[in-house]
Amino acid sequence: MEKREAALKVRDLMTENLVFVEAGESVIEAARLMDEKEISSILVKEGKEFVGVITDRNIIGRVVSRGLNPRKVRVSEVMNSPLITISSGATVEEAAEKMRKNRIRRLVAEENNQKIGMITESDMVRVAPELHFLIRERSQLEAQLSPTETQEVTFAGFCEECGNYSADLRNVNGKWICEESRG
Repeated sequence: MEKREAALKVRDLMTENLVFVEAGESVIEAARLMDEKEISSILVKEGKEFVGVITDRNIIGRVVSRGLNPRKVRVSEVMNSPLITISSGATVEEAAEKMRKNRIRRLVAEENNQKIGMITESDMVRVAPELHFLIRERSQLEAQLSPTETQEVTFAGFCEECGNYSADLRNVNGKWICEESRG
């Protein structure tokens, strides 16, 4: 009997309870909702349609760091839009590749043209740490170095040798290894 391995799907890892804020709400309301729900992003809705996502990074980078008043800035002014989606039946690897190509950390899952969930880089890394590197484009970073450069590329992530998290992973014979495993 042939043993077949089923690919992990977006629907297997996504969060199903979509949290959203109206586009016209103030950023302070979005921040309060994120704090209350203990999440780093929420969807943005305009009428019946989801039109974007606002993240804690948007709030810090586009409001706080510029000294703007979060009570006066509207979510629609700082959200990421358009919303980037993926089928709930897509594989986790496909989701990681889509995140990499779009330089984002979360995707909204769709089924029958309905938004049904959200999958984040963190969701995927918890079950498949090696996807961290796909999303972060390790090969592209290495390709930017000329053969004569001696700078060594390092990453933070999970060691492919021992499985522990490290802020100092280095490529050793094609595997990302922590300092302890390089020993």
